[in-house]
Amino acid sequence: MYTQTSTTLLEGLADSSDQGAWRKFDARYRPLVLAVARRLGLQNSDAEDAAQETMAAFVQAYRESRYDRQKGSLKDWLRGIAYHKVRDLQRHRGRQERPLVDKTDATRFLNQIEDKDVEAVWDEEWDNAVLRQCFEEIRQGVEPRTFEAFRLFVLEEWPAKRVASHLQVSEDVVYQSKSRILSRVRELLPQVAAIW
Repeated sequence: MYTQTSTTLLEGLADSSDQGAWRKFDARYRPLVLAVARRLGLQNSDAEDAAQETMAAFVQAYRESRYDRQKGSLKDWLRGIAYHKVRDLQRHRGRQERPLVDKTDATRFLNQIEDKDVEAVWDEEWDNAVLRQCFEEIRQGVEPRTFEAFRLFVLEEWPAKRVASHLQVSEDVVYQSKSRILSRVRELLPQVAAIW
């Protein structure tokens, strides 16, 4: 399996000279934070800032030994940091967009996002990221045409006939590709989720 466990990544982050660990950690979790920030209403540049600040805050806190697995999962801890960075940027953006008349305006602005909504968005994006990782690992282990048939037919929702014509294969090959990949997803997804 190509995916490193979150434990292995975290061990690498403890060493500030291990740039490879940082790059792998960043590549895994930054897209997740970006997607969540965008879904919570930040524009692209603010979402990028939130992701950068989240990743930096996470690594700093981790290197200061503030993360304790006994008190919560990596998923929840990272969500908490991301949530606070998004809220900080929303608060900052709100001040720039219009002056606040009184504290009730500030409270109303900050309460636009309910904690339950944040958790639901985070969980959905986390699951999507795990599924993307699973697809990537499967893609690396099958013939390119097989995965492309699956991608076009299942993910892009092209009709089987169009996929077959595009890839110059039979429709039967398209259906077989779907079946093979989905079978592999069912097998691999729990393993990737467990180490993510």
